[in-house]
Amino acid sequence: MDLLEIKDFTGSVKDIDTKGRIITGYLSSFGNKDHDGDIIMKGAYNKSVTERKNQIFFLNQHNWQQPLTKFNVLQEDEKGLYFESMPLPDTSYGNDVMKLYEAGVLKEHSVGFQTIKSDYNKEEQIRYIKEIKLYEGSVVTLGANSDTPFTGFKSTIKEIDDEIKLIYKAIRNGSYTDETFSLLEIALKQLQRKSYELGIKSLTEPTIVTHQEPMTDEAKAIINYLKNK
Repeated sequence: MDLLEIKDFTGSVKDIDTKGRIITGYLSSFGNKDHDGDIIMKGAYNKSVTERKNQIFFLNQHNWQQPLTKFNVLQEDEKGLYFESMPLPDTSYGNDVMKLYEAGVLKEHSVGFQTIKSDYNKEEQIRYIKEIKLYEGSVVTLGANSDTPFTGFKSTIKEIDDEIKLIYKAIRNGSYTDETFSLLEIALKQLQRKSYELGIKSLTEPTIVTHQEPMTDEAKAIINYLKNK
């Protein structure tokens, strides 16, 4: 399925260099069954991190508008996907992240990726993920909750679809830096995932709409950014 997937990994901080503003740890682990019934196999990240390392971002809370930095080291070992970040920026959110790391509040990482190759074992009811296209690794306070209540399926899906069309147009016609194109690709994948999840829930939830869900700040920022280009 060509959709963005999210996997969280708790207790994955190895070291915090407060002077150099560098974080080291793991974005993902191998061989353990997660709550989705998936096991990421050793070797799943190799192709992606070898071929497109410079397009993989270290984000704050999966927010493509808050890129912390990129990775100086990103490689597999026996345990999982090990990373050493480049220095975190001297921005308000970058400084907050460093303080929260130091306080021990931030100790979980997550990856945003697309599954390229996998095998499903019906007897075990496990999906073995063998190849991944990695878009980003994030520091997260808590794992994403896909069960957050919401209303206004049809209006929200239309808004997301409109945003996706704008991003497609920008990617086709825009003359941006490679870094901006990579961030727009992440934004597009995130919106596609949201649209898919809303579509699935619209089939199971009541269709009565009590109010129109307002456009999120993230969506407004995407549209405003593209309008100003």
